[in-house]
Amino acid sequence: MRAMSTRVRLLLALLLAAIVGGVAAGVVLARGDGQSGLVSGHPAVLARGTFHAVTWGTSGTATILRDESGNLRLRFSSGFQTQRAPELYVYLVGTQAGSTERQEVGSLKRSWGRQEYKLPASVARHMPTSVAVFCAKCNKDFGVAPLQSARGV
Repeated sequence: MRAMSTRVRLLLALLLAAIVGGVAAGVVLARGDGQSGLVSGHPAVLARGTFHAVTWGTSGTATILRDESGNLRLRFSSGFQTQRAPELYVYLVGTQAGSTERQEVGSLKRSWGRQEYKLPASVARHMPTSVAVFCAKCNKDFGVAPLQSARGV
């Protein structure tokens, strides 16, 4: 009888360990959304670049970072500044299969100062090479920030 209760306890312990392990694995996979290791992990700067003018004076820095929740964000520095104009947009620019691709992040919130934009997890699969402030009205980039990958990512 005693041997049976030891076996039952051992089986219950193994079953409980398997359940806890399965739940933990599910949480890890769901949090990372299966996209990339860049999405999961501790908060970090993934890439950074300094704006330079293309058609109008644009200055400041753009940073792609991973926050505490694993979300990707694009942040413009407090020193960011560009020409005021209607229809200004933020784009991520990258190359894939030999062609240049532009992905709209959204409308520029304002022409100066710190601002932040949420990025889709898909950005981690194809890290952009630069960030552009684009004027749809004049069909020109006001400024571009070439991105450099951060070390230790």
